[in-house]
Amino acid sequence: MTDDLLEDEFGDIIAKARFGRGQSAAAAAAAAGISAADLAALEGCERAPSRDESDGLAAALALEPACLWAIARDAWSPAPVALDDGATRITTIPYPPMRVIQYVVGDLASGQALVVDPGAEPERILAALADQTWSAAAIVVTHADGDHVGALAAVDRALRVPVWIHPRERDRLDRAGGLDVHTFEHGDRFTAGPFEIEALGTPGHSPGHTSLALRGLVLSGDAIFAGSLGRTSLGPAHYAGHLAAVRERLLTLPPAARLFPGHGPPTTVGEELRHNPFFAGG
Repeated sequence: MTDDLLEDEFGDIIAKARFGRGQSAAAAAAAAGISAADLAALEGCERAPSRDESDGLAAALALEPACLWAIARDAWSPAPVALDDGATRITTIPYPPMRVIQYVVGDLASGQALVVDPGAEPERILAALADQTWSAAAIVVTHADGDHVGALAAVDRALRVPVWIHPRERDRLDRAGGLDVHTFEHGDRFTAGPFEIEALGTPGHSPGHTSLALRGLVLSGDAIFAGSLGRTSLGPAHYAGHLAAVRERLLTLPPAARLFPGHGPPTTVGEELRHNPFFAGG
């Protein structure tokens, strides 16, 4: 089962937006009409905001106010998303210490599967394949942060299948493992076993971050979360590009397209267009 709690609370969202905009705490607090101490308490999730505080911060940080307030009140979470559409089955493998979600995506006709972002507990990933009697066709990686590739070497030693990754993320991998690395460029389509995959460029959280689209679903890594997005770790100069990439490459997909992020519950394009404070109303 996938954890249905949102990855980000109100404080996480405003902190990510403020960092992305390159705005100092003093400037954001002044723009929102609150004290710097209150902003620190809110970003630290030490207390819930009032409606005026939430609306003031939404205006200061270019977030959609009604959506931000709904998350502040725990009044929204995405509707449950199907993990099995009759042709493709998603197995989720959460690792709570890092709040990360790993996936195994199986083709029910052939019994072949993709291992997605193996970050921890390789034995559980291998057990997920065995439980379904699936054989692995490939390992696919959205980005090379440690919580998404920490188990890559161990899983690869057991499976010995191609590893697909963007070149700018490959350069962040430990090269000592003798991986059979295949690379794609953003915009490419490539085939792994029975799966045709489109590499949608969504950099910002990391330099070569890629959302992987196949069969009406997207493995979105840390590009977008239900109700939030991954921190733009490349820095404020990349924040506008991060938002634009998600809008243009993910949120233009059909509303029913399913998004499977690296943290938090799955969601859909339609849910995020209506409820994500970074993107709703934009």
